[in-house]
Amino acid sequence: MIAEPVHKGRIAVRYLALLATPTSLSANSTTTVIPDLAHALGVSVADATWAATAFGWGGVLGAPLTVALLRTRGIRAATLVNAALVLLGTLLVAGAPTLAMLLAGRAAQAAGGGGLITIAITLAGTASRAGVITAGVGLVGAFGPPAGSTLSAISWRVPLLLSLPALLAVPAVLRHAPAVVSHAPAVPRHAPVHHHRQAAATRTDTIGILLVMTLVSAFVLIPRLELVAVAAAAVAGLLLTLHVRRTPAGFIPQPVVRTRAFVTAAAAACALSTSYFALLYTVPRLLEHHWTTERIGLVTLIMLATGSIASLLFTRRAAQLGPAVTRSVLLAAGATAVALASVAPWPVLVAASTAFAVFATTAAMAWYATRAGAVVPQEHRGTAVSLFTLCYQLGGAFGPALATLLLT
Repeated sequence: MIAEPVHKGRIAVRYLALLATPTSLSANSTTTVIPDLAHALGVSVADATWAATAFGWGGVLGAPLTVALLRTRGIRAATLVNAALVLLGTLLVAGAPTLAMLLAGRAAQAAGGGGLITIAITLAGTASRAGVITAGVGLVGAFGPPAGSTLSAISWRVPLLLSLPALLAVPAVLRHAPAVVSHAPAVPRHAPVHHHRQAAATRTDTIGILLVMTLVSAFVLIPRLELVAVAAAAVAGLLLTLHVRRTPAGFIPQPVVRTRAFVTAAAAACALSTSYFALLYTVPRLLEHHWTTERIGLVTLIMLATGSIASLLFTRRAAQLGPAVTRSVLLAAGATAVALASVAPWPVLVAASTAFAVFATTAAMAWYATRAGAVVPQEHRGTAVSLFTLCYQLGGAFGPALATLLLT
């Protein structure tokens, strides 16, 4: 991990990366333990796969809850609540005698972990620091399956406990929290970093939060409930739109969603994230007729690691390249990923699509986050970065749903 000098009121990036990366490791290790989980708890393999669905659902719910906490209670409270969720979920998973309790634990782990990712990105402050975090999420996540396979030799529960190391970074966040503002914008690397006092707490928009949670829950459940979930998403989306119009200063502030640059950044991040997670599920299936399972796993690991490292290097130079070049590279990489998976004539090129996809989505998350925070009014910058992170994490729900539709 890249070390940086610690400035007053600024958390070292290594702690922010540690805060964010274990969640991706835990998420990607789930698939390796599904058969053992099913056997141990006496359920079918199909029912056991709900462990992955529960984690995805909890992850996207953690982001809106954290947005609300950051706006109303600040960094310290948001960090403590999410850390408590990770700890509670881990304890439930470690001793769950039934599938229902295990699913509750996985959802709590993911909700807390998703919230910690949001906090880490919000506190990053620059594109290069955000790039370390997002590249770390991609790189560490790539080791999820092999880590799961290795640790399952001890117990099938051990790979499901990998969210816990994130708590090691919590003390560092709490030490700096009084000097760090929850509404601090992410700013370009060359710009000076200003620290302001924490904004006063705002009223909690309970209806807005519930509508967002309903919307993201419906998206996560589309592969399971199909038309029912699609209908629920449509209704929740309509009600949320009406609510935002009636509540300009609510959970989703009107000045944020009416800023074209923010909407563009959030849409780009969501689209690239969706394509990445869709390819993560579909590419191994496309390679089944060409390679063994072991070779698919090894090559996928190499491709994801390569793309993540490339993302880290790219985001450290993005400020020098300029917005036009950076945007073009990111969108071209995302398009190349989809094209390779769709029409590439050789298996190695199909596998390479995951490298382009993880590069595009992790670099876009880091670069666009700086722009999402900079283009809105100052009092909404922290909220904008948090909502932007939610849009990025929604790709984790949309991608598998899209993959399911493509593979059926």
